[in-house]
Amino acid sequence: MFKNKLKQIFIILFLFIPIFLLFSFKQNSYKDFEYKRLLQTVKSKGYLNIIIKMDVPDIDKLSAESKKYKTGNTDLFYIQNAISADIELEKAISFTTDSVLYKLNNKSYEINHTFSTLPYLALNVSKDALKSLNNISEVVNIIEDKPIPLPYIMKSNTQNKNLKEPKLSESTNIIGADSAWDMGFTGKGWYIVTIDTGIQRSHEFFTGKNIVEQCYSLKKDCPNGNSSMSGNGAAAHYESFYEGYDHGTHVTGIASGNNKKGFYGVAKDTSVIAIQVFSRFSAADCEGAPCVMSYDSDQLKALEFVYKKRNNYKIAAVNMSLGGDKYNDQASCDEDYNLDKKAIENLNQVGIATIIASGNEQYCDGICAPACISSAVAVGSTQKNDKESYFSNWDFELLDLFAPGQSILSSTGNNNKSYAYWSGTSMATPHVTGSWALLKQCAPYLSVNEALNSLVNEGKPVKTKCGTGQAKPRIDIGKSIIKFIKIAPPINFSIEQKINYSLLQTEYLNILTWEANPLNQDKNIVKYKVYYINGSEKSLITELDPSIFVYWDRKVNKDTEYTYGITSVNDEGDESFTAFITYQSE
Repeated sequence: MFKNKLKQIFIILFLFIPIFLLFSFKQNSYKDFEYKRLLQTVKSKGYLNIIIKMDVPDIDKLSAESKKYKTGNTDLFYIQNAISADIELEKAISFTTDSVLYKLNNKSYEINHTFSTLPYLALNVSKDALKSLNNISEVVNIIEDKPIPLPYIMKSNTQNKNLKEPKLSESTNIIGADSAWDMGFTGKGWYIVTIDTGIQRSHEFFTGKNIVEQCYSLKKDCPNGNSSMSGNGAAAHYESFYEGYDHGTHVTGIASGNNKKGFYGVAKDTSVIAIQVFSRFSAADCEGAPCVMSYDSDQLKALEFVYKKRNNYKIAAVNMSLGGDKYNDQASCDEDYNLDKKAIENLNQVGIATIIASGNEQYCDGICAPACISSAVAVGSTQKNDKESYFSNWDFELLDLFAPGQSILSSTGNNNKSYAYWSGTSMATPHVTGSWALLKQCAPYLSVNEALNSLVNEGKPVKTKCGTGQAKPRIDIGKSIIKFIKIAPPINFSIEQKINYSLLQTEYLNILTWEANPLNQDKNIVKYKVYYINGSEKSLITELDPSIFVYWDRKVNKDTEYTYGITSVNDEGDESFTAFITYQSE
């Protein structure tokens, strides 16, 4: 009996070992092939920009501990624990990075970027350095760091003289953003991120917004002449003769613009994190005219920056528009873009979506990378009549959503009051990004998958132009938000300051008015609460009968900014989220 069992085990091993060896051979052959290709490239160019994926001890455990801490939590103890977890992760990655660099000895290389939450290292290497890296045990994979262009954009630079009827206003109505605003959801308190060509922060469309700026440029094209820069001016766009220079300004305006004169982007009260990740390229490198392109490592640094800032800011979503290779197979895309996939998955785990344009090549059998990555949200473009745009790429398995992207009027870099009509999936994507911020303001506890499911389930199906009869949803953020509301705050706020003269004194008053929210019909609203808002803290001023729609705040200071919060309360004691209104002197 024992001999029979031994014989069976031998047969199993005999059958299994060739399969294992064949698999290993394929893996090694693929790695050897890539290495040989990289070696050939560095021989011809003399140098090569690469990204190294490293084997960092306990990386999975340390990453899991770090990802416990989501964006949006303002508890100081929670934030301190998040910082501690990130530091432990950074220590492990830094230790392995130092080990790899030490083993390069005196080989010729330059550090482009190091990372603190991703097990990567970006280098510019010589042939000898590349050969050494291929034999270092901590190096799992070596990938060429390539520049990726912007998607082609259809532009009409005709300036809109009449901002009372802009196409952006039409598109925000189409997706139900106006309904969300009427319910009190404007994105206030949340940030959207644009990883793009930067921003013209002085443009009137960003009046009064808190804008955080960051730059990553492998070619050292940041305003300070380095490969990275933080602070005001860091995300300034390049000169106007570079094709696509103000792409980020147009995109950010769609997601978040507000000129304070009735012209709005989708999430009109959000703050902005603008990360410039493009470098300058000459006409010889482009299609006949100087242009901007973005290296993989700069994008990874930007995604990591967002992750590291998750506890500094309440971040709803990241917007990206890049024009990479065509894919119609999920596994192939995820394999080829596994570094990006990891960075996007990290953001998903902490509650931040990454929303990417699918491209404008008119494909009916694929979309562009990196939108094809499974952990990203891929967006296609529709016309005003809810038909797919002729240029929009389509793949039923890889595309997630549609949004309006044709003839969209938004801010440009010509001057601080310039606007233009552009078309592309780059214009559709920020409609989704802005909507994500509105949804997170309503339901901050939603995971990325839950938020995506809401937009998918409540969207309007749009059939593809490709003749297959298949459809994907065009988002309707108004309908998505309604599903999550139990009771809503009042709407249509206004505030003005008046002077009250008397024999004894002259006093200033802030007069707040509002209207009942139609969503609260049959919700048994018993009172409204009015608060003073000071940063993240609020203090109750008064409680009013639901038949009263005005409050006089007496003895305020002249020409002083005051922010108020108003909520609805039902007969069960449930209180709505807080809607805000601010008095600012003119």
